[in-house]
Amino acid sequence: MIPDEVKERAAQQLYELVGAFFTNTSRGPGRCQVCTGPAVEPLCTQCSNWHDVYGADLADLVVPLAYAKGYMSPLHQSAHHVTQYKNRIQPSAECQRDLALMVRVATLLHGECIAATAGWWDVLTFVPSAGRPGVAHPVVDLARAVAPLNPAPTKVLLDLGPDISSGPARYPLPHRFVVPEEYAPKVAGQHVLVVDDTWVSGDKPQSAALALRAAGARTVTLLLVARWLNWNYNEQHKKLISSLKEPYDARQCPVTGDACPTSVSHSR
Repeated sequence: MIPDEVKERAAQQLYELVGAFFTNTSRGPGRCQVCTGPAVEPLCTQCSNWHDVYGADLADLVVPLAYAKGYMSPLHQSAHHVTQYKNRIQPSAECQRDLALMVRVATLLHGECIAATAGWWDVLTFVPSAGRPGVAHPVVDLARAVAPLNPAPTKVLLDLGPDISSGPARYPLPHRFVVPEEYAPKVAGQHVLVVDDTWVSGDKPQSAALALRAAGARTVTLLLVARWLNWNYNEQHKKLISSLKEPYDARQCPVTGDACPTSVSHSR
Protein backbone atom coordinates (compact mmCIF):
# COMPACT_ATOMS: atom_id res chain seq x y z
CA MET A 1 0.00 0.00 0.00
CA ILE A 2 1.42 3.36 -1.04
CA PRO A 3 0.86 6.01 1.68
CA ASP A 4 -1.65 8.68 0.70
CA GLU A 5 0.80 11.47 1.49
CA VAL A 6 3.33 10.03 -0.98
CA LYS A 7 0.76 10.03 -3.77
CA GLU A 8 -0.39 13.51 -2.86
CA ARG A 9 3.17 14.84 -2.98
CA ALA A 10 3.73 13.19 -6.37
CA ALA A 11 0.55 14.72 -7.78
CA GLN A 12 1.51 18.14 -6.43
CA GLN A 13 5.00 17.87 -7.90
CA LEU A 14 3.53 17.11 -11.32
CA TYR A 15 1.12 20.02 -11.00
CA GLU A 16 4.07 22.33 -10.40
CA LEU A 17 6.09 20.88 -13.29
CA VAL A 18 3.52 20.49 -16.09
CA GLY A 19 0.22 21.89 -14.81
CA ALA A 20 0.74 25.18 -16.58
CA PHE A 21 0.73 23.70 -20.09
CA PHE A 22 -0.74 20.18 -20.10
CA THR A 23 -4.50 19.57 -19.68
CA ASN A 24 -6.27 16.38 -18.63
CA THR A 25 -7.97 14.33 -21.32
CA SER A 26 -11.72 13.73 -21.15
CA ARG A 27 -14.24 11.26 -22.54
CA GLY A 28 -17.21 13.57 -22.07
CA PRO A 29 -19.52 15.04 -24.71
CA GLY A 30 -17.75 15.97 -27.92
CA ARG A 31 -14.82 13.64 -27.21
CA CYS A 32 -14.08 10.23 -28.70
CA GLN A 33 -14.65 7.44 -26.17
CA VAL A 34 -11.53 5.65 -27.43
CA CYS A 35 -8.85 8.27 -28.10
CA THR A 36 -10.39 11.34 -26.33
CA GLY A 37 -9.98 13.44 -29.47
CA PRO A 38 -12.76 15.65 -30.82
CA ALA A 39 -15.82 13.74 -32.04
CA VAL A 40 -19.44 14.34 -32.95
CA GLU A 41 -20.44 10.72 -32.37
CA PRO A 42 -19.28 8.51 -29.47
CA LEU A 43 -16.25 7.56 -31.61
CA CYS A 44 -14.30 9.86 -33.89
CA THR A 45 -14.37 8.98 -37.57
CA GLN A 46 -10.93 7.38 -37.46
CA CYS A 47 -11.55 5.16 -34.44
CA SER A 48 -14.98 4.21 -35.79
CA ASN A 49 -13.52 3.15 -39.15
CA TRP A 50 -10.82 1.07 -37.49
CA HIS A 51 -13.31 -0.67 -35.24
CA ASP A 52 -15.39 -1.54 -38.28
CA VAL A 53 -12.33 -3.25 -39.80
CA TYR A 54 -10.60 -4.83 -36.80
CA GLY A 55 -13.25 -4.97 -34.09
CA ALA A 56 -12.15 -6.74 -30.93
CA ASP A 57 -8.58 -7.17 -32.19
CA LEU A 58 -7.89 -3.54 -31.31
CA ALA A 59 -6.94 -2.44 -27.81
CA ASP A 60 -9.51 -2.99 -25.08
CA LEU A 61 -8.68 0.35 -23.47
CA VAL A 62 -6.82 3.45 -24.65
CA VAL A 63 -5.59 5.76 -21.88
CA PRO A 64 -4.12 9.10 -23.01
CA LEU A 65 -3.12 11.18 -19.99
CA ALA A 66 -3.01 14.75 -21.33
CA TYR A 67 -3.59 16.82 -24.45
CA ALA A 68 -0.67 18.21 -26.45
CA LYS A 69 -1.55 21.32 -28.45
CA GLY A 70 0.21 20.75 -31.74
CA TYR A 71 1.17 23.08 -34.61
CA MET A 72 0.32 26.30 -32.83
CA SER A 73 2.35 29.46 -33.36
CA PRO A 74 4.32 30.02 -31.24
CA LEU A 75 5.04 26.39 -30.37
CA HIS A 76 3.02 25.36 -27.34
CA GLN A 77 4.99 23.96 -24.42
CA SER A 78 2.93 20.75 -24.34
CA ALA A 79 3.93 20.02 -27.96
CA HIS A 80 7.53 20.96 -27.16
CA HIS A 81 7.63 18.46 -24.29
CA VAL A 82 6.44 15.43 -26.26
CA THR A 83 8.73 16.14 -29.21
CA GLN A 84 11.85 17.44 -27.47
CA TYR A 85 12.10 14.54 -25.03
CA LYS A 86 13.07 12.32 -27.98
CA ASN A 87 15.00 14.80 -30.10
CA ARG A 88 17.86 12.95 -31.81
CA ILE A 89 20.38 15.77 -31.60
CA GLN A 90 19.68 17.40 -28.26
CA PRO A 91 17.01 15.58 -26.23
CA SER A 92 15.73 17.42 -23.19
CA ALA A 93 16.42 15.70 -19.87
CA GLU A 94 13.79 17.94 -18.27
CA CYS A 95 11.11 16.82 -20.74
CA GLN A 96 12.14 13.19 -20.30
CA ARG A 97 11.84 13.55 -16.54
CA ASP A 98 8.41 15.17 -16.73
CA LEU A 99 6.88 12.63 -19.13
CA ALA A 100 8.25 9.71 -17.13
CA LEU A 101 6.82 11.21 -13.94
CA MET A 102 3.43 11.57 -15.63
CA VAL A 103 3.45 7.84 -16.39
CA ARG A 104 4.63 6.92 -12.90
CA VAL A 105 2.04 9.03 -11.10
CA ALA A 106 -0.84 8.03 -13.40
CA THR A 107 -0.19 4.33 -12.84
CA LEU A 108 0.42 4.92 -9.16
CA LEU A 109 -2.85 6.78 -8.57
CA HIS A 110 -5.09 5.19 -11.19
CA GLY A 111 -3.75 1.69 -11.78
CA GLU A 112 -6.87 0.14 -10.31
CA CYS A 113 -9.09 2.06 -12.73
CA ILE A 114 -6.95 0.98 -15.66
CA ALA A 115 -7.19 -2.61 -14.40
CA ALA A 116 -10.86 -2.45 -13.41
CA THR A 117 -12.29 -4.39 -16.34
CA ALA A 118 -9.44 -6.78 -17.06
CA GLY A 119 -7.35 -7.10 -13.94
CA TRP A 120 -3.78 -5.95 -13.44
CA TRP A 121 -1.46 -6.19 -16.42
CA ASP A 122 0.75 -9.28 -16.57
CA VAL A 123 3.05 -8.04 -19.34
CA LEU A 124 4.64 -4.65 -20.02
CA THR A 125 5.98 -3.37 -23.34
CA PHE A 126 6.20 -0.22 -25.48
CA VAL A 127 5.60 0.80 -29.09
CA PRO A 128 8.95 0.48 -30.91
CA SER A 129 10.35 3.19 -33.14
CA ALA A 130 11.07 2.46 -36.79
CA GLY A 131 14.01 4.85 -36.70
CA ARG A 132 15.39 3.68 -33.36
CA PRO A 133 14.13 0.13 -32.79
CA GLY A 134 14.80 -2.00 -29.74
CA VAL A 135 15.70 -0.16 -26.54
CA ALA A 136 17.50 2.77 -28.20
CA HIS A 137 14.47 5.10 -28.08
CA PRO A 138 13.68 7.12 -24.92
CA VAL A 139 10.13 5.73 -24.94
CA VAL A 140 11.75 2.78 -23.13
CA ASP A 141 12.20 5.00 -20.08
CA LEU A 142 8.49 5.86 -20.15
CA ALA A 143 7.66 2.15 -19.95
CA ARG A 144 10.18 1.73 -17.13
CA ALA A 145 8.38 4.51 -15.24
CA VAL A 146 5.18 2.45 -14.88
CA ALA A 147 4.52 2.09 -11.14
CA PRO A 148 5.85 -1.23 -9.80
CA LEU A 149 3.48 -4.08 -9.11
CA ASN A 150 3.82 -7.10 -6.89
CA PRO A 151 4.52 -9.43 -8.60
CA ALA A 152 6.26 -7.45 -11.35
CA PRO A 153 4.91 -7.84 -14.90
CA THR A 154 6.91 -9.71 -17.53
CA LYS A 155 8.75 -7.32 -19.85
CA VAL A 156 8.75 -8.08 -23.57
CA LEU A 157 9.95 -6.35 -26.72
CA LEU A 158 8.10 -5.99 -30.00
CA ASP A 159 9.98 -6.20 -33.29
CA LEU A 160 9.39 -4.22 -36.46
CA GLY A 161 7.26 -6.18 -38.90
CA PRO A 162 7.14 -6.37 -42.71
CA ASP A 163 4.49 -3.64 -42.89
CA ILE A 164 6.49 -1.07 -40.91
CA SER A 165 7.18 1.00 -44.04
CA SER A 166 4.31 -0.11 -46.26
CA GLY A 167 0.55 0.10 -46.44
CA PRO A 168 -1.61 3.21 -46.02
CA ALA A 169 -0.15 5.92 -43.80
CA ARG A 170 -1.87 6.66 -40.50
CA TYR A 171 -3.65 3.32 -40.52
CA PRO A 172 -3.13 0.35 -38.18
CA LEU A 173 -1.77 -2.76 -39.86
CA PRO A 174 -1.56 -6.32 -38.44
CA HIS A 175 2.08 -6.78 -39.47
CA ARG A 176 3.53 -3.37 -38.70
CA PHE A 177 4.96 -4.98 -35.56
CA VAL A 178 5.47 -8.59 -34.52
CA VAL A 179 5.91 -10.45 -31.25
CA PRO A 180 9.21 -12.37 -31.40
CA GLU A 181 8.93 -16.14 -30.94
CA GLU A 182 10.81 -16.00 -27.64
CA TYR A 183 8.13 -13.71 -26.16
CA ALA A 184 5.02 -15.29 -27.67
CA PRO A 185 4.46 -17.77 -24.79
CA LYS A 186 4.75 -14.91 -22.31
CA VAL A 187 2.08 -12.89 -24.12
CA ALA A 188 -0.48 -15.62 -24.82
CA GLY A 189 -3.50 -15.37 -22.54
CA GLN A 190 -2.15 -12.32 -20.71
CA HIS A 191 -3.12 -8.68 -20.15
CA VAL A 192 -0.48 -6.52 -21.86
CA LEU A 193 0.12 -2.86 -21.02
CA VAL A 194 1.66 -0.98 -23.97
CA VAL A 195 3.28 2.41 -23.34
CA ASP A 196 3.87 5.13 -25.94
CA ASP A 197 4.51 8.84 -25.84
CA THR A 198 1.90 10.25 -28.22
CA TRP A 199 -1.35 9.29 -29.94
CA VAL A 200 -1.52 11.27 -33.18
CA SER A 201 -3.66 9.05 -35.38
CA GLY A 202 -3.16 5.99 -33.20
CA ASP A 203 -1.99 3.82 -36.07
CA LYS A 204 1.19 2.60 -34.39
CA PRO A 205 -0.24 1.89 -30.91
CA GLN A 206 -3.19 0.05 -32.46
CA SER A 207 -0.81 -1.83 -34.76
CA ALA A 208 1.01 -2.96 -31.62
CA ALA A 209 -2.32 -4.11 -30.23
CA LEU A 210 -3.01 -6.12 -33.40
CA ALA A 211 0.40 -7.81 -33.15
CA LEU A 212 -0.19 -8.71 -29.52
CA ARG A 213 -3.66 -10.09 -30.32
CA ALA A 214 -2.14 -12.22 -33.06
CA ALA A 215 0.23 -13.62 -30.43
CA GLY A 216 -2.74 -14.55 -28.23
CA ALA A 217 -2.91 -11.63 -25.78
CA ARG A 218 -6.13 -11.77 -23.77
CA THR A 219 -6.32 -8.03 -23.11
CA VAL A 220 -4.40 -5.03 -24.46
CA THR A 221 -4.30 -1.63 -22.76
CA LEU A 222 -2.58 1.32 -24.43
CA LEU A 223 -1.16 4.00 -22.13
CA LEU A 224 -0.14 7.22 -23.92
CA VAL A 225 1.34 10.31 -22.33
CA ALA A 226 -0.35 12.69 -24.75
CA ARG A 227 -3.24 12.87 -27.18
CA TRP A 228 -1.85 15.12 -29.93
CA LEU A 229 -4.25 17.77 -31.20
CA ASN A 230 -3.54 19.61 -34.47
CA TRP A 231 -4.46 23.30 -34.57
CA ASN A 232 -4.37 23.22 -38.38
CA TYR A 233 -6.25 19.95 -38.93
CA ASN A 234 -9.88 21.06 -38.72
CA GLU A 235 -12.25 23.25 -36.74
CA GLN A 236 -13.00 20.45 -34.27
CA HIS A 237 -9.36 20.27 -33.23
CA LYS A 238 -9.09 24.04 -33.07
CA LYS A 239 -12.25 24.31 -30.97
CA LEU A 240 -11.09 21.64 -28.53
CA ILE A 241 -7.66 23.26 -28.15
CA SER A 242 -9.30 26.62 -27.49
CA SER A 243 -11.50 25.11 -24.79
CA LEU A 244 -8.65 23.58 -22.79
CA LYS A 245 -8.15 25.89 -19.84
CA GLU A 246 -7.79 23.74 -16.72
CA PRO A 247 -4.24 22.84 -15.63
CA TYR A 248 -3.19 19.20 -15.61
CA ASP A 249 -4.09 17.52 -12.33
CA ALA A 250 -2.78 13.97 -11.90
CA ARG A 251 -5.51 13.24 -9.36
CA GLN A 252 -8.12 13.30 -12.14
CA CYS A 253 -8.49 9.76 -13.47
CA PRO A 254 -7.67 9.36 -17.19
CA VAL A 255 -10.14 6.47 -17.38
CA THR A 256 -13.21 7.75 -15.53
CA GLY A 257 -12.58 11.49 -15.49
CA ASP A 258 -13.18 11.55 -11.75
CA ALA A 259 -10.85 12.09 -8.82
CA CYS A 260 -9.89 8.60 -7.71
CA PRO A 261 -9.81 7.52 -4.05
CA THR A 262 -6.34 7.93 -2.61
CA SER A 263 -6.13 4.53 -0.95
CA VAL A 264 -4.80 2.47 -3.86
CA SER A 265 -3.01 -0.86 -3.48
CA HIS A 266 -0.46 -2.01 -6.04
CA SER A 267 -0.46 -5.67 -5.19
CA ARG A 268 -2.39 -8.21 -7.23
